Amino acid sequence: MIKNKKILNAIVPFIAVLLALLIGAIIIFYMGESPTKAYYYLFTGAFDGVTPIARTLLEATPLIFTGLSVLISFKGGMFNIGAQGQMTMAGLAAAAVGGFVANTFVSNVFVILIIGGAAGFLWASIAGWLKAKLGVHEVISTIMLNYIAVSFEQYALNYPLKAPGINPQTPAVVVGARLGKLLDVRVPLNYGFIIALVCVFLVWFILEKTVLGYHIKAVGYNPTAAENNGINVKKIIVLTLGISGVLAGLGGVERVLGGVGQYAYKTGLTATYGFDGIAVALLGKNNPLGALLAAILFAALRVGGRSMQFNTSVPSQMVIMIQAIIILLIAAENMIRSWLEKGSKGGAE
Repeated sequence: MIKNKKILNAIVPFIAVLLALLIGAIIIFYMGESPTKAYYYLFTGAFDGVTPIARTLLEATPLIFTGLSVLISFKGGMFNIGAQGQMTMAGLAAAAVGGFVANTFVSNVFVILIIGGAAGFLWASIAGWLKAKLGVHEVISTIMLNYIAVSFEQYALNYPLKAPGINPQTPAVVVGARLGKLLDVRVPLNYGFIIALVCVFLVWFILEKTVLGYHIKAVGYNPTAAENNGINVKKIIVLTLGISGVLAGLGGVERVLGGVGQYAYKTGLTATYGFDGIAVALLGKNNPLGALLAAILFAALRVGGRSMQFNTSVPSQMVIMIQAIIILLIAAENMIRSWLEKGSKGGAE
């Protein structure tokens, strides 16, 4: 019988992924296509060569940031659904400074990363302040802030930040503000991926090795007990959501400073990275390393799904279905735990 919770937590996501792929294979077979052929193109499209790997890691980068963002809010007992809006506001801040400020001291990659992170912090801390001071649930406030961010994005791209021309987009950021490429390939994999890896380590270090991390987890477990032990719960709530906003904001900055180097309506910030971060955190079992692996998996499914669609009759929407099944199985982890415990008990007998 598997009693070790750490082992169970590590096994459950793998079982969920395997079951999702098995269910996907059954659906593909029912569609009249070979599951083996479909999955061959799915995985080779994501990992077969330097360029596919670079494309997968590029797609994974914002998912790592938003997954960590949701993860740290979960640790604090909160559900940050506002990572999308935090990415948007930080991306706009990065584009505004990088595209309109001529001062080289300000318009450089390091300063803009700080400014973008600060924008994400401020946007998320609004929800933290509303929860700490007025008791407004963060799910409601972060959803509403997402809508405000989207509306502000449309206004900014069409009026104050709009570059000359028809398309709603900002001017290109100056060269000194751009994130350099990691590999000499056509895919714009940039140093944002390295920053994401650093953030994985920093989140682990904060949560496991610092007093702040202890306070965040204490408030997440039981805010009343935490307050009785001298922890300023209101301050930790605001700070936790603020840090969550910084992480999501860095994802938005990476989308602007990497690649084409501007904020356009179709740069990728309009994708669902913020919401997908919830799935990444869940599959990663609220563990920074787990979130990294989950982000790479989801990115591989997306990138490989395009190759699968091109080479077979299976549409790329199958990937979305597989992702959804994975999340459903993670949500039903008690069922998987029960199977594992019964299986190990039967084996012992």
